[in-house]
Amino acid sequence: MHRQLLAVAVAGLLAGVVAGADVKPGLAPGDKVSVFNPLNVTGSSAGEKACQI
Repeated sequence: MHRQLLAVAVAGLLAGVVAGADVKPGLAPGDKVSVFNPLNVTGSSAGEKACQI
């Protein structure tokens, strides 16, 4: 019973936070794109930050 009450309380808090947040849908036209170097977790570059393209 306590877990269910806690889950409902957390869901309510998260819903309030999400509803109050300003949502920005990504880049706007004309915005500059920053460098993105993903950390590879598998393959020949595992453990390294490198682009796979």
